[in-house]
Amino acid sequence: MPRKTIVLTGASDGIGAAAARQLADSSHRLILVGRSGEKTRAVAEEAGAEWFTADFARLDDVRELAEEIADAAGDRGIDVLANNAGGIFGDQTPTVDGFEKTLQVNHLAPFLLTNLLLPQLLQSEAAVINTSSVGHRLFGHLDVDDLDNRRKYSANKAYGDAKLANVLFTKSLHTKFHSEGLRSVAF
Repeated sequence: MPRKTIVLTGASDGIGAAAARQLADSSHRLILVGRSGEKTRAVAEEAGAEWFTADFARLDDVRELAEEIADAAGDRGIDVLANNAGGIFGDQTPTVDGFEKTLQVNHLAPFLLTNLLLPQLLQSEAAVINTSSVGHRLFGHLDVDDLDNRRKYSANKAYGDAKLANVLFTKSLHTKFHSEGLRSVAF
């Protein structure tokens, strides 16, 4: 099997760190992304991976990250983008970009990253894997007139909405780019 370039966000902890450790023994090139430099570096060293840091609560960080990853991937492109970064946050906190933090970290930032890396993804007929949650079924009900849940905020609803947006984004990627070789799945 040819060596693949795998980009994994949210790799400093939880599912992302576990996935990085699982892939460490493979022959694939791992590029890990995390918010904490210290934690991400530790996982990357353990996995023998390259790493970058970005705070998904800052879209400028995501834009810079996309440039760094595109440069690191080079002409070979990206074979797998695993959008795993996310979390559930208690309070209704706006980001510096003006969006509710749960929506931005779980959906808007991965959406932006994926779209910025689309040339590299299409070049290698990549797979985009979006981490969702059963929360999308339990709590998700998108109100396009109130995506930040300003009228009816709860941490669970914000998380469920963001995870439902992940699923819808995955379906949209399939619809738009499957004929060009891009594969997309949500888990």
